[in-house]
Amino acid sequence: MHHRVPVSAALTTAYYAAPQFPVDAERLFRAGCAAVGVGERTDTPLAPSRAYGSSLVLAREWGLANVEEWLVDAIERSYQPTWNRGTGEFTWGLGLDEPHPRGQFNAFLAAAEATDAGMWERLSAAPLEPCPQVVDVDFPTVALRKAEWSAGALHLELAPVQEEPRRHTEFRIVGAEPRQWDLTAPEGTTLDVTTTGVTVRMPIVDARVILTPGSY
Repeated sequence: MHHRVPVSAALTTAYYAAPQFPVDAERLFRAGCAAVGVGERTDTPLAPSRAYGSSLVLAREWGLANVEEWLVDAIERSYQPTWNRGTGEFTWGLGLDEPHPRGQFNAFLAAAEATDAGMWERLSAAPLEPCPQVVDVDFPTVALRKAEWSAGALHLELAPVQEEPRRHTEFRIVGAEPRQWDLTAPEGTTLDVTTTGVTVRMPIVDARVILTPGSY
């Protein structure tokens, strides 16, 4: 039956093939883009679909700048990107007028926001290396805009719904070694290091925090 599937279906199926057969998947993807006009300027709104979220993942995966630019613009115009500061959630309404954001469609769009060149293939090529994890974040009072280990240091960006410098929030880093940590953070931030992890206590402010391993 595969010969009866329209070429446009490759916008979705290429996503699943890309980590295993990237060369063939990219050929399919390019054909699917050509079939539906992805990459050509148009004011026509996108229909609700998971295909455009997965397409944006692949455009960034393979560095297809013109396709990426077209998709970003079309998604912004068509899919109602919404930041709910009351709950700390960012979602896409997709013009569906539903009481809750469509989960699968939002998942692909969120994946596209988080990805970069070659990440989808690397993610599928090998198991994830274990690393310390940030847990017990006081969401939605505080959300993490960023949590990334880079060059041996943990880089965090905290985004509270409302800044309240006189109040404090806490979160833990589990799996971290019981050692000294050098801290770059707002004044009033403290660390409590135990054998079970690191507890960070800090004012409720929009801030960047960096934890760098020090001496034992």
